[in-house]
Amino acid sequence: MATAATDATLISLAATSTTATAAKSVLRKASLFYFVWVMFSYTTAGPFGLEDQVSTSGPGMTLLYHLVIPFFWCIPVSLVAAELTSAMPVQGGFYRWVRAAFGDFWGFLAGWWNWSASFLLGGVYAVLFTDYLRIWFPQITGWKHYVISVGLVAVIAYVNVRGIQMVGKFATALELFILLPILILVVLGLLHWHHNPFVPFIPPNGPPFKVFGVGLALGIWLYSGYEQLSTVAEEVDNPQRNYPIALAIVVPLSIATYFLPTLASLAALGNWQDWHTGYFSDAARLIGGPWFGQ
Repeated sequence: MATAATDATLISLAATSTTATAAKSVLRKASLFYFVWVMFSYTTAGPFGLEDQVSTSGPGMTLLYHLVIPFFWCIPVSLVAAELTSAMPVQGGFYRWVRAAFGDFWGFLAGWWNWSASFLLGGVYAVLFTDYLRIWFPQITGWKHYVISVGLVAVIAYVNVRGIQMVGKFATALELFILLPILILVVLGLLHWHHNPFVPFIPPNGPPFKVFGVGLALGIWLYSGYEQLSTVAEEVDNPQRNYPIALAIVVPLSIATYFLPTLASLAALGNWQDWHTGYFSDAARLIGGPWFGQ
């Protein structure tokens, strides 16, 4: 009787293990190549959003921020994220880290705060996208601006619901499409170098709070989010290996994506006081002609 019960238990455990293994095998995971672009699209996506930093903090201070801030902010955070993801490659990522270290209460707050911030950031990015779209379609105002922003959120939500593989393919195609004109802008800007991009270092008679406080806050925001994709660690092939590698690729790529187009545009044009949200499109038009600005 005991032997029969033991055999039955072993058979049950084997069946459960087989079912769990089959369930895991059904989960389609993201390879390193696609995961790099998912991470880049989440943390950086392009140089967009930093233009006001140039006119607020000055061209020299802006370029210095993008050289210095990563060493005190995103690089340390990425190293922590790489270490903890290698040690705990589980769904939930940083939420699980906080919960394991400080208990359920602080784990809940970490998850809640991040969840709430994600809603706000999603809205900010959607509005920023529509602001750029207005450069080509000035008639997008009022309710049209609102509808397009909400529509973008709906599209991105649908892609995410479909799973990380679709997210990876979508992010890869989108980022390659975005980075190609940025690369052309950098090359053309450097070929038309006529100004010192670091002058003036800060705006003449600029309020210190705006020059240092606002510019620094924007720089920190731009270099945030490198731990966020730890929440999908189990949806990535070999996360102990691939998450640190992805960070090692994305962090320098992010720095170059912010620094080089800004440097090249300022060197070619020198009109730092004219920078505003969406100015990279204006810079492309002024450097490469109307066809490139479009």
